Amino acid sequence: MTPFNSTRLTATLAGFSTLVALSLVPLTAAAATEIRVAYGNQPGEPVDVAVKAWAERVAEESDGELTLAAFPASQLGGETEVMEQARFGSPLITITAYSNFMSSVPDLAVLDAPYLAKDFDSKLKIFDSDWFAEQEQKVEAAGYHIVIPNTVYGVRHLLSRNAVSTPEDLAGVKVRVQNSPMYVAAIEAMGAVPTPMSLGDVYPALAQGLVDGVENPLPVLYGGKFYEVVKTLNLTGHMHTVAPFVTGQAFWEQLSPEEQQILTETGEEMATNLRGLVEQQTAKSLQALTNAGVETHELDTTAFSERAAEEIPAAFPQWSDGLYERIRQIMEE
Repeated sequence: MTPFNSTRLTATLAGFSTLVALSLVPLTAAAATEIRVAYGNQPGEPVDVAVKAWAERVAEESDGELTLAAFPASQLGGETEVMEQARFGSPLITITAYSNFMSSVPDLAVLDAPYLAKDFDSKLKIFDSDWFAEQEQKVEAAGYHIVIPNTVYGVRHLLSRNAVSTPEDLAGVKVRVQNSPMYVAAIEAMGAVPTPMSLGDVYPALAQGLVDGVENPLPVLYGGKFYEVVKTLNLTGHMHTVAPFVTGQAFWEQLSPEEQQILTETGEEMATNLRGLVEQQTAKSLQALTNAGVETHELDTTAFSERAAEEIPAAFPQWSDGLYERIRQIMEE
């Protein structure tokens, strides 16, 4: 008879217990899909606040299976770099300008034309039009997908070293613009010298005298602390900016229909939230700029508007015939 071996029995029982325990452990769930959201705005600005609230809603609606990670202050690069990352399939969403589609879908750039709209309500009509639906198809063919088309970014004004009353006052004045043909043309039409650069580079450029001014909505001008260097706010109101949040079409197609729906529906909520934040922060930022010693200069924008209407359509011969007039007609319907 084989002698009893307590050590072997203990080992056998231990092994059996381990197998039982492993069989009771659920299979590990697939890792959550993380999407980076890139923008040049500083923490605390309306875009930043709205994106972080959007991230909470996405996590809630997807039970944590889909997450948004905010990257403010151009952490992932400038506008052009981030757009390229998205087009090549990175899990990334970025806010951009419609004029950044100039090379692929040129007609969309008209939405950033200076003095095109007098208010946001009329401009938002464009995004429900057949014309815009046609442009979205062209965007997808170019490798992008517009997740949210109609986020109100704000009314753009000019913060500069000196007061401006006419286009002639801007002769020789270097104004930072984003790297976009439309923004370059817009500042040229206003009479200034456009200087493209990332928003994150503007403060040192102002401090070093590389540029003399920066244009943006008031919350951005205040959030970037540009008022520490230049002290005159010119209320040019040259653009009522509505911006899209964009990703790459290749990445978008990798998402499930449920994930796409979550991003779209919560994104619509985010756009509504962002408009409210922009309106609130615009008034607060104006007061904060005044408190910081900035002189506010109101001006008659008629001369600027007339020059824009003449020069902007002529600057873009690649536009469809009658495009400028068609967009204005949509806004007036």
